[in-house]
Amino acid sequence: MKCHPIPQQIVVAFALVLTMALAACSKPAGLSGATADVDYWTCTMHPSVHSKDPGECPICSMDLVPVVKKGGGNAAHPSGPEGEQASGVARAGDSLAGMAIDGQKPAAPNTGVSEFSVPVARQQQIGVTYTVVEKRPLQDAIRSVGMAAPDRKKEWGFVARVDGYVQKLEVTSPGERVEKGQPLMTLYSPDLRTAERELVDLLAARDRSPSPPDKASATRLIESSERRLEQWNLMEPQVAELERSRQPTEFLTLYSPFTGVVEAVPVQQGRRVTVGDRLVDVVDLSEVWVWAQFYENELSMVQAGQPVVITTAAFPGHTFAGKIGLLDPFINEAQRTAKVRIDVPNPELKLRPGMYLNVDLKVDAGERLAIPVSAVMPTGARSIVFIDKGNGKLEGRIVQLGGKFGDFYQVQGGLKEGERVVASANFLIDAESKVQGALKDFEEPPGEGFPTPVRPAAANGSGPLQPAERLYEPLIDAYLHLKDALAQDKMDEVNAHVAELGHRFDELAEASMQPADRETDHRAHLAAFKAALAPFPVATLDQARIHFGELSAQLIHLLGEARPASKERLYVLKCPMWDKSPGSWIQRSNKVENPFLGSSMPECGSTVDVIAQAAP
Repeated sequence: MKCHPIPQQIVVAFALVLTMALAACSKPAGLSGATADVDYWTCTMHPSVHSKDPGECPICSMDLVPVVKKGGGNAAHPSGPEGEQASGVARAGDSLAGMAIDGQKPAAPNTGVSEFSVPVARQQQIGVTYTVVEKRPLQDAIRSVGMAAPDRKKEWGFVARVDGYVQKLEVTSPGERVEKGQPLMTLYSPDLRTAERELVDLLAARDRSPSPPDKASATRLIESSERRLEQWNLMEPQVAELERSRQPTEFLTLYSPFTGVVEAVPVQQGRRVTVGDRLVDVVDLSEVWVWAQFYENELSMVQAGQPVVITTAAFPGHTFAGKIGLLDPFINEAQRTAKVRIDVPNPELKLRPGMYLNVDLKVDAGERLAIPVSAVMPTGARSIVFIDKGNGKLEGRIVQLGGKFGDFYQVQGGLKEGERVVASANFLIDAESKVQGALKDFEEPPGEGFPTPVRPAAANGSGPLQPAERLYEPLIDAYLHLKDALAQDKMDEVNAHVAELGHRFDELAEASMQPADRETDHRAHLAAFKAALAPFPVATLDQARIHFGELSAQLIHLLGEARPASKERLYVLKCPMWDKSPGSWIQRSNKVENPFLGSSMPECGSTVDVIAQAAP
């Protein structure tokens, strides 16, 4: 049988028909179900990105996820490496149902779902980890600064109680060690001799009295004369020796009432003294008082008898143990602090009156339900955690938190023991939930906390905070004025500059506008900066410098996130010698002007970063 070749025109036509048929039967890669229900495609990290077709985010190159039209069918996420598919894909316009607290259902739940889904493979990709809500012993340390002072019960100041002259000084300068009963000085006083002669005469009269009534009367006069001499600084053994010897003298010797050191000698030999003049002060420093100040929100954790650890830069590596002896019931209205007296043994006399000290108070709250700080996502006045519901499903829930103890928060409501919550990558999970509309009901209404930000219309939200950028310059200027005042030890200017800084910050917070992908981060930075301003005004340079360290750390975070243009380059410098708070600060010059150590070490520090380039 003879085969004839097929005409070339037929082959081409057949191929064209086959190609069209295959194209009609194919589906976009990675999709299952109809695509008509997909409203648009977006990036969980950059929700401002909208695309009509699947693909990669133009900002971070992550796979785009579908957002389904309200009322549309289910469209799945692309399958993960293990073949699982996500359920509960976002629908445009979905809102969160009323959230259950402690397992209680709300009276009137909203429509929609409270749960949202993030596939396990996706969670692994963004680094999600979990922790179990459990009871644990909670401990924390409250840190303050204090000043050493003498124990008032072990401090004695001699004053002249009779007119006379300084005959001889046995001690001549502050700091001399004295033992109990050691002579301090001798006074010459004719009036003293007259008073002693009166006592001797009364003793002789008593001895000559024949009748008991006369003896009793003389005894009463003798006791009165003895008290008068004791008021003139004669000690009981001196009076007893006078009664034994019956030899009055015009010389009065003062003796130390305890072992200690001389605090002051304000008189000179040969000088005349009158009643009321200071003669010599002695103090026992074997135990000292340390006066510290704690903020009013910390006072509930401070109790008499609590142990305290004292440290000082004068003795690196050495600690002093003390305990709280007294809580001042009065609050300083300007600083919002209360004074606390700490009793500290000082056998080696290392702690000296007037010395600045670091005070660390350990707080033991017992065993309480707790979660890590990293598990909590602050949203202004509310705190949210994400609960693992299994199979990639998560639930956002408002929780009530107690105090912060180190790296943990005490849980007062909203969680039960044994529940699993997201412990890391919370901001990324928050971005996922916002794409799916799951946290809409948690957003604060206007007027609570910071104003609800207005998002820019640009599709790419990765740029700096352009609308509020002009407000950063006055904020930076006010901060730098505060820095200069601290560097020049000008405490009288500090609180005024802080007030100006607070005013500039309020302007920024009210007008701040940021890209959608950084809204939560930015609001958290604003809240942290506002909290760092709260301890001001302060009374001392040391307090101002401690709180300035916290303030600088928050401003560095805020500017690092915003990256505003600056009229000059902004440098970040760090002081390795400052350990009372974060030791970094900002300058417009890389010439060191240390605000923490001031004139004592003005050039201590070095440049560690540049956070803003000069505007063109």
